[in-house]
Amino acid sequence: MPITWLASYPKSGNTWLRFLLANLLAGGPPESSLDVSRRIPDIHRPDDPYDPPDDGREFIKTHFMRSESHPRLAETARVVHVVRHPRDVLLSALNYRRMEGVIEPLSDAQYTEMFIRNSGDALWARLGYGTWIQHAASWAQATAWPVLTIKYEDLKADTAAVLRRVLAFVEVDVGENEIERAVKQSTFDNLRALEIRERTASAKTLFPGSARDTKARRFFFNKGATGQSLDPIKPGLDRAFEARFRPALDMLGYA
Repeated sequence: MPITWLASYPKSGNTWLRFLLANLLAGGPPESSLDVSRRIPDIHRPDDPYDPPDDGREFIKTHFMRSESHPRLAETARVVHVVRHPRDVLLSALNYRRMEGVIEPLSDAQYTEMFIRNSGDALWARLGYGTWIQHAASWAQATAWPVLTIKYEDLKADTAAVLRRVLAFVEVDVGENEIERAVKQSTFDNLRALEIRERTASAKTLFPGSARDTKARRFFFNKGATGQSLDPIKPGLDRAFEARFRPALDMLGYA
């Protein structure tokens, strides 16, 4: 069965894109986060419910970098590659890691310095995601299949326009009314409300976190911010970040 990969480094907008596409593929908004997995599974969550599509085309989320060890790579038909400026990825990852409770011994500055030094989250690298730099290059420069690279910043600025590009690329034909509906139903406010409902109900969910995180205003769908700065954490971090990431940012067209 040919696969369309939704490939991204973590905290780059992959889940948001899944909600948008699942809404259109299912003909309406998901009633729960796991409804998204039923239509577009996450390769890292094999136990989630999944209903294989009748048309024989699979859409699957992956955070793995492209490599010979990537599962089912030989079944690839095309790739939608989602990238986000790594400064914003870093800050979103900091919130996410706090929510997971895996970086409690580290201060915000220590985690940020670690991310810059390793060009990404060192724990994610050990899971096969690579550094942010390795991950971005592995998919953006792939030539074995068609690859559409989209930027999170563009998706946020004009969600409908980028979604139209994605739909044309994956050869899914839907009308403008359906696109507008999916965009409205997949706003950050609506997705965060779903996240809070599922936390409150203690239901099985795609989202990590607990009621304590809700009280602390920590969410999977957090700020969705762009163009942020690291210097408020510690002066000089933006300069160190630029020195590490600038060549990769230039490759992807980030000014």
